[in-house]
Amino acid sequence: MWAELLWLIFNWISPWKLWSDANTLIVCTLPWLILFFLIRYIKRKWEEEGNASIGCLYTSTWMTVPLIIALQLFYLWISPLFDKSNEIVYEDTHYRVTILYGFLATNTDFIRIDEVFGPFHREVYQSERYGIDTKKLNSTTAIEAFLKQQKQQAAD
Repeated sequence: MWAELLWLIFNWISPWKLWSDANTLIVCTLPWLILFFLIRYIKRKWEEEGNASIGCLYTSTWMTVPLIIALQLFYLWISPLFDKSNEIVYEDTHYRVTILYGFLATNTDFIRIDEVFGPFHREVYQSERYGIDTKKLNSTTAIEAFLKQQKQQAAD
């Protein structure tokens, strides 16, 4: 459990992110591990002290199991990992160009460029897709030139 907690903290702090499937696995298993150890701790305290309020707490923690199942199903339902809201346009060993489609017709499409290092990725650019030709971003040199141009425009 401690290794998973440390991994979760590392993912929150670090600018580098692991594959999104691994992040989903962490989000879906962490509540179960915490709940399991919490129930064991409360049961041990209840057996030691015999306090009725601790017994009520023990029962209420067992009652949160359906709530956690419902929250995880809701998370999977709204999660963009399982729908076709993003499309990888270009990917190599250095960069990945992704188009993020708007959730509804009124939302704006975005383009995201990630720097890739093995299984980790770090976002280096994100903006509205309007006016950006993604077909030209088909090589590492083209992406680097685009990023340099965007930095110059931001500096002006």
